[in-house]
Amino acid sequence: MKKIQKSYTNSRWLALTVLSTWQRLNPPGGGAGPFLDDLLAEALAEHPGLSQPDQALLRELATGVMRWRRRLDYVLAQTSTTPIHRLHPVVLDILRLTAYQLLFLDRIPAHAAVAEAVNLAKARRLPPALAAFVNAVGRKLAERGKTIALPKPETEPIAALAVAASLPDWLAARWLTELGPEQAWRRGRAVNEVPPLTVRVNTALVSRETLSDIFRTEGVATAPCRWSPLGLTILSLSGSPLSLPSYQRGLWLFQDEAAQLATLLLQARPGQKILEIGAGRGGKTSHLAQILGGEGLILALDNKARRLGDLRQQLQRLQLTGVAVLQADASRPLPLGAEGLFDRLLIDAPCSGLGVLRRHPELKWRRQPGDGDGFAALQRLLLIQAAPYVRPGGLLLYITCTTAAEENEAVVQEFLAARPEFALLPAAAQAPSPARQFLEAQGYFRTSPEDHNMDGFFAAVLQCQA
Repeated sequence: MKKIQKSYTNSRWLALTVLSTWQRLNPPGGGAGPFLDDLLAEALAEHPGLSQPDQALLRELATGVMRWRRRLDYVLAQTSTTPIHRLHPVVLDILRLTAYQLLFLDRIPAHAAVAEAVNLAKARRLPPALAAFVNAVGRKLAERGKTIALPKPETEPIAALAVAASLPDWLAARWLTELGPEQAWRRGRAVNEVPPLTVRVNTALVSRETLSDIFRTEGVATAPCRWSPLGLTILSLSGSPLSLPSYQRGLWLFQDEAAQLATLLLQARPGQKILEIGAGRGGKTSHLAQILGGEGLILALDNKARRLGDLRQQLQRLQLTGVAVLQADASRPLPLGAEGLFDRLLIDAPCSGLGVLRRHPELKWRRQPGDGDGFAALQRLLLIQAAPYVRPGGLLLYITCTTAAEENEAVVQEFLAARPEFALLPAAAQAPSPARQFLEAQGYFRTSPEDHNMDGFFAAVLQCQA
């Protein structure tokens, strides 16, 4: 057994551990546990000797199983003699890993995938009968897994989209109703694509053109982002990007184009006082700090000490100044007094995350149909608590990374009804910027994975008029 255990401190063993841990820490109906990326980062940190190919396979397996879980379960249900909801959780995760390799990874021989599944069952010390069951189902998957027919849109429209795009039924039904079949299927395909690896250039230290040249010397191929003037897309690299000297020097950070563009809507300028609520790990904070160039002040507020610690480290790595941090719950009266009023206020609101499913596929299985209403209630509180701190003439930028209307325009409209001194800036009144092309006539900013190959972001610029 020790020999098996040793041999399975590898990508498949770690992928199984990550998936099982995520499921345990994110029980249905329970509180939100860690993101899959965080668990993968922990696994890699605990096993620094893992080869680069095994690191890549670990990410491929864990993320792939999470992304395609619904389709994998559908196929497993056709090959398992036991209903999958009655399977031992570890057995189910092993079979999902096996099904993913057989259905989606051509480079792994079928016999090897099945043998690895049995070895995983033994390494996990499952009873011999369960190991034999894994072997039997694995063999059936290898024989007929790719030929199993999926539900047909003509007769089962919700099930067809849910299985083909690996979605929960409620989300498939919602998209079909809101978007219509054609766009719902386009979105379903888009959220299962691997997103581009985009970075934002730290223009406080280097230009985009110069960073592209530096990347080239590091063996990294890049291309300018299509929309953001601050972005580069990494096309190919060998090894971990976090080990690159350019990263260690603070020349860039990971950020989707949509997030880069949304921050520009705040129209920040050097010398301004900016309050940011929901600063997180500092993606938008650091962007604003680049724009201000050390002139002015950014007060970055978040309710999690760990995230603020990550933010401080990020700012230090990027060599950015002019940022103060504050831990506080922004759904309650803010602990602000002497700071006075702010020229700009950014609320990066907690949300259901339906716009970032391609980056965080686990959200498909964490979210429930009514979650949007719960987030909307919190979002309204954040707006109401923060509004008094915007000076007359100042701007409030409300941002989410969800496509749910109840968390987006509905929240904004309810806020405007409660605070008539604020008004939504229409597109024509907003300053020209690369983000302008994503503004609807009334002023809402919206991006989507199916139309723009970006995360699904929403934003609204509100001006305090009194």
